[in-house]
Amino acid sequence: MPARFKRLPDDVAAHCARLGHPRTVRQGAMLTTQGEVATHAYYVQRGYARVTSTSSEGHEVLVTFMGPRDLVGFGAAIETVERYVATAVAVEPMDLIVWERAIALQLADRFPEVHERLDAILVHNLKTLMRRVHTVSEGSVPQRLASVLLELMQRHGRREKTGIVIEPHLTRQDLAGLTGTTLYTASRVLAMWQTYGLVSSTRGVVRVTNEARLRAVARGRQPTLRA
Repeated sequence: MPARFKRLPDDVAAHCARLGHPRTVRQGAMLTTQGEVATHAYYVQRGYARVTSTSSEGHEVLVTFMGPRDLVGFGAAIETVERYVATAVAVEPMDLIVWERAIALQLADRFPEVHERLDAILVHNLKTLMRRVHTVSEGSVPQRLASVLLELMQRHGRREKTGIVIEPHLTRQDLAGLTGTTLYTASRVLAMWQTYGLVSSTRGVVRVTNEARLRAVARGRQPTLRA
């Protein structure tokens, strides 16, 4: 079974791949725009996109990052959804498999396995949104920041000898946006954690160096310097 479609039967995965078109996009490419007609669905093979939502008053909120094995613009594969619900912008070069809406709807209608996968994506995205609501409204800033890093680590982490690298590059402003705090506060907390040995951060690459202690912070414990 192709790795990129490992949750689908081999024959279904192969058929879906044949009907899709490979595409590589540059950093800054707009994949979806909130409110516009959902014309394409994108399966991510490599790279990451920044997903945001904008209120009617023009206030933009960073929702999440989407990367390998995620489906961006899934609304194009759902008959009852006509427009994109969020904006997704590539934060680095991305390799994608792209389906036009008509093809995506055809696949979802023909294969129950594809329809079930789309339902699972909807549930997953709803859970992510609910977690984000609680993250920005509950607990102290360190708790919220720890929760966000653990979530991103679980979804997009790569384990190395020195810790778990969070694959999408994260700016201090990204972390502030994900936790509902200021740039200054997010930077101060992250710097403190680097001193305490919980994380390291260099040029947008965040590495969790002590997962157990970071989880303790997410539960409300205060970090201390290691002996």
